[in-house]
Amino acid sequence: MKSFTQNRSQLEELLELLEKDSENIKRVLNTTKSLEAEFEIHAKAETVNDSVKHSPLEKNRIIKTLLFKCGENFAAVMCPGDKRVDEEKLSELTGEEVRMAYPREVKKRTGYVVGGVSPFDLEVKLYACKSIPQGEIRPAAGSRVIGIKTSREKLFNLLEPEIVELAK
Repeated sequence: MKSFTQNRSQLEELLELLEKDSENIKRVLNTTKSLEAEFEIHAKAETVNDSVKHSPLEKNRIIKTLLFKCGENFAAVMCPGDKRVDEEKLSELTGEEVRMAYPREVKKRTGYVVGGVSPFDLEVKLYACKSIPQGEIRPAAGSRVIGIKTSREKLFNLLEPEIVELAK
């Protein structure tokens, strides 16, 4: 096991985050039992740029899961970390007016917090950008301090998202 060091206040923050996120982490563990993957514990990361600082992965291999309000419904989009979701394309795809979900809506609808939204165990329509690269990728594992390393193929086989190009 690789290690990382933290000072006392960073460790206290890590423990607090793990306590808050423990139910979500367990959700991901239960949902991914059949997925060949490794879990990566890292310093707190609320953005892709934060994640890149704590990972050997390139920015495009860190997969963000974003929640959108589409009319009266919600949809989630898995997108490479170096891209943004084209809301106009998502609106055309869904036939609804689209906006990014507010943090309180994300928490209420998914149970996850912004920065730790995982594509697992979501009860909304799930899309994946075609531009997610082949090979190793890392979406969040229900926490801002844990990611799940797997491959695009394995992730897509488990989640069966609708694969479209929504990235710009």
